[in-house]
Amino acid sequence: MCGIFSIYSKKDIKTNSFIRSLKELEYRGYDSAGVAFFEKDKIKTIKTTLKIKDLESKLQDDIKTSLIVGHTRWATHGNPSIKNCHPHHYKNVVVVHNGIMENYDELKKSNFIKKNKIKSDTDTEILAHLISYFLTKTGSLAKSVAKVGKIIKGSNAFLCLDKKDPKLIVAYKNKTPLYFGIKRNGEFLFSSDLNAMKSGLDRYYFLNDEDLIEISDYKIKCFDKNMKIKKLNMNLYKTQLLRNKKKSNSENSITYEEINSQKFLIPKMFNAFKIIKDKTKTITNPNEIVIIGCGSSYNASLLGKYYFEQISSIPTSVFRPSEFTFLKTNNKKILYIFISQSGETADTCDLLENNRDYFKNSLSIVNQPESRLALNTKLFLNLNMGIEKGVASTKTFTGQLVYLYLLSIIFNSKTDTKLPNKEYFKKNFLKIFSLEDKIKSISKKFYKYKNCFVLGRNYNYPISLEGALKIKEISYIHAEGLLSPEMKHGPIALIDTNFPVIYLISNDKDTILKEIINLHETKSRSNKIILLANSTTIEKLDKKFLDSIDFIEIPNIKEHLLPIFFIIPLQYLSYHVGKLKKISVDQPRNLAKVVTVA
Repeated sequence: MCGIFSIYSKKDIKTNSFIRSLKELEYRGYDSAGVAFFEKDKIKTIKTTLKIKDLESKLQDDIKTSLIVGHTRWATHGNPSIKNCHPHHYKNVVVVHNGIMENYDELKKSNFIKKNKIKSDTDTEILAHLISYFLTKTGSLAKSVAKVGKIIKGSNAFLCLDKKDPKLIVAYKNKTPLYFGIKRNGEFLFSSDLNAMKSGLDRYYFLNDEDLIEISDYKIKCFDKNMKIKKLNMNLYKTQLLRNKKKSNSENSITYEEINSQKFLIPKMFNAFKIIKDKTKTITNPNEIVIIGCGSSYNASLLGKYYFEQISSIPTSVFRPSEFTFLKTNNKKILYIFISQSGETADTCDLLENNRDYFKNSLSIVNQPESRLALNTKLFLNLNMGIEKGVASTKTFTGQLVYLYLLSIIFNSKTDTKLPNKEYFKKNFLKIFSLEDKIKSISKKFYKYKNCFVLGRNYNYPISLEGALKIKEISYIHAEGLLSPEMKHGPIALIDTNFPVIYLISNDKDTILKEIINLHETKSRSNKIILLANSTTIEKLDKKFLDSIDFIEIPNIKEHLLPIFFIIPLQYLSYHVGKLKKISVDQPRNLAKVVTVA
């Protein structure tokens, strides 16, 4: 959940270039940040409990260094403070670390370091102490890191320096992602993601689990888990530019731009139908589907269940990985779908990796093709939406819905469900974005509330959960997503005349009248109703009722695609409420984009 970055060069490094790259990793954690670098053969460290922008002001442009490592943190052990901020030192060892040492407390009490004085609350400092211990025994930083790699548990990637050797860096990776790159100017790079390395990048290598790379005096060696030298099969970096990519408007947040990018990205995703069909042709129609995901991916999975059961007629179950605790003896005809925008979600990856044989028939849906999930499932589908930097998922959630919908059509043995007319879909989808001004106006009434319900039924129930999650994440309002008919079985006790309720009504002919009755039941108790419904539903409500509430009219479209239309207004509402409350929408408190700890 942290970001690590390093440059190793034969020439003096431009610190502004280094900071720019480190900022690209800030979505992974932003509780604090720090750098360590050699200047005149002496190690120097700069730390801050603010964001990287503060670090930038402290790092002078005229620093002369050819080796620098940096870190941006999401706290796991110890609060955000200077003592807990990376890099961590012990004697001659300097470490920046991304991941979590699950057995750090046990190792802290081990004979290796139990007599040492520990200054911070972090697991990373224990790492520095352990490496230092083995360094005194082996005299080799690489061998010491390899020994430590064998005794630590969890998912870990780290970079290590030796204060006595300004031309040495050692990198280690297990489960947590780490890239090595070579720029066209000859500089060596290490990074938690590929995007931070992209400027001037020539070749790159995604470290395998338990890989170790040593660069000493500009010579590169890669070792496997047995410390045997292995060949570095570097990939040629190809710049990937999204056709819809526009120059960023600094006045707007990244999250806002990512919401708006869906205008172009989502309609184009239907062009992936043939690619998905070809990639999944080895999957015979399963008797059962199990979908596994966390957070927004879990909410998308719930809609996936609706698609597979309604369109494909395949019984489908949805689990969070932490609750998937039973393994059936006969699962040959079950397809397991793992969903994670980053492909690095620890809970999901750990379940898969700890039961590889069981999940042989597996498919992952990710937005990062070199992620843990993609590498460990039988097949993977890449959303290919470009990196999502806003911590709250927006475009990738909607992308997951599209892919699950397309898969449900592919798995429909009756083949009587056809793809929507692309131009018709695009025309109506773009209408959603013209609703922003009305949503912005509603948000001015909504932002002062501390609690709300988001109610939905049928395909809108997963959307109500996701809408509530967005409101929690970037509006800091306690929002609860509920199945609308269940509201009267307890939660209605919370409603009074000033309790806001966001109500999503589907166009299901079997339930629409019941949903309208539920709406009236809610309105009789609360004066703060925000209704999202399409024109068919709006027409069933009288003008006097509509004048007493706020409503957003969703364009008419085929039923299965309506959830994709409903989520955009909720994303806009969350954003504008957060903005009115002066919240850091792109980097909300306590969150990080890539959840690499269980």
